[in-house]
Amino acid sequence: MGLCKAPEPKVKLSNLMRVLGSDAIQDPTKVEAHVRKQIAERQRKHETANQQRKLTKEQRSEKKIRKIKEDTSLAVHAALYKVKSLAHPAKRFKVEMNAKQLHMTGLILLHNNINLVIVEGGMFENQAINEM
Repeated sequence: MGLCKAPEPKVKLSNLMRVLGSDAIQDPTKVEAHVRKQIAERQRKHETANQQRKLTKEQRSEKKIRKIKEDTSLAVHAALYKVKSLAHPAKRFKVEMNAKQLHMTGLILLHNNINLVIVEGGMFENQAINEM
């Protein structure tokens, strides 16, 4: 008639007795082994589906860049940070590299009394720089 067979119930160890009632009482070891096999099969199916959906390294980087561009397409947020000292090259490098990795633009103003970091980018990138 074209009717599909009903799917097998998802049996877990916790609902074993409710779903398989009389069978579980007659041969509990066999039923438990069958349930464990079903659980393992569902887990394996889940893992393979995840692996198929997993993005490659290039796709992940493209997605990250696309999301950053979408974030800045709506509005560009600018931020000004006053820093005590950027005399040490490692601190300047850290600020520059973080801005470059987050695809932000801006500049660093160095002076004896005050150091300013001006950055512009998307809202989420500004939050990341702010946490730094």
